[in-house]
Amino acid sequence: MIRTEAEITPSVLAWARNTLGLGLEDAAKRLRVPKDTIERWEKGLGRPSIPQAEKLAGLYKRPLAVFYMPARPKEPAPPSDFRTLPDHHDADLSPTSRLAIRKAQRLQRIAAELAHDLGTLRQVKLPRVNLTADPENAAARVREELGISVEIQMGWSDKYSALREWRRALERLGVLVFQLDFPVEEMRGFSLPSPTTPAIALSVHDGPAPRSFSMFHEFAHLAAREAVLCDMGWRRSGPASATIIETEIFCNHFAGALLVPRETLLSQIAATGASVARDSDWTDERLVPLARAFKVSREVVLRRLLILGLTTQTHYERKRREWAEERRSMPKKKGFRASPARTSFSERGAPLVSMLAESYSQGNLTFADLTDYLGVRGSQVEKVVELAARVA
Repeated sequence: MIRTEAEITPSVLAWARNTLGLGLEDAAKRLRVPKDTIERWEKGLGRPSIPQAEKLAGLYKRPLAVFYMPARPKEPAPPSDFRTLPDHHDADLSPTSRLAIRKAQRLQRIAAELAHDLGTLRQVKLPRVNLTADPENAAARVREELGISVEIQMGWSDKYSALREWRRALERLGVLVFQLDFPVEEMRGFSLPSPTTPAIALSVHDGPAPRSFSMFHEFAHLAAREAVLCDMGWRRSGPASATIIETEIFCNHFAGALLVPRETLLSQIAATGASVARDSDWTDERLVPLARAFKVSREVVLRRLLILGLTTQTHYERKRREWAEERRSMPKKKGFRASPARTSFSERGAPLVSMLAESYSQGNLTFADLTDYLGVRGSQVEKVVELAARVA
């Protein structure tokens, strides 16, 4: 049988593997060829067969046609790495995380093209936040622009409702919020600024309360016009530069102040009859009701208490270690598989789905384009659009 070689560009093949963060050994193992074989292909000392090239395209999540380009295509630069916890740096990003970044950038690009094709200027009312300002004041100003009172927040049924409503509030400001598949152990979220399609990406593997916090942490970066990867670390030291650490401290403070306003927290504590004096004895029995009222995590409440001088750093660190051990010892919950339509809607959000539906109805997109951009089969398209219509 004659072996037909693929006339690919070696440097593009190497680029496709490197941008996925896949080592030579892993790539060779998945392709079931010797490591030296892939090395030779990338150096132009040999070529894969056409079936092998097709497998490489599937492995690297790239169209096969890309390998035939004379040079690697231009792509948006990845967000800057602002992760501050130990051992976090760009080299740690797994293929899953890199694909999530690539997907978010593609969705953002699609949204920008749709807005242009529809001839409509998206109403982006993104406020500017000065990272040297008082985060308490900045959070109060942004919260007022969101139009969500504390009374409304406390009336939400649970943390999932809170996440949904906060997302809608940001979408009303013109922010795209994507919920994608990437491990929280690597990053909790990232931001992609743009004049017309500013976007935030959150991990679907995070809990609803941490996701709400991450959303506003990333919102602070967006409001400062920064594209960054974050882990929401509270540390003041680590591998990151002093500027990065201070920026992350600001964004954490901003997110906590927006979700748990100072005066309301103090009044909630006073209503229980408890002392608001400096107190290191904040037990779970005292923290859980406060977290439940604001629809946030215990850690966010305790961090707010630390910032307000109502607990100690020692107690705060002790509780964080206790909660981390608690999470490690808990059996992993079996997740349920959401329908393709719900997954598509959750990933993209109502604004992007609505723009896609409108563009299709105007004849700017084919049905094949629509299914591709929504990531579903044709039978699921109507269900995705219906989910977006409920939010409008």
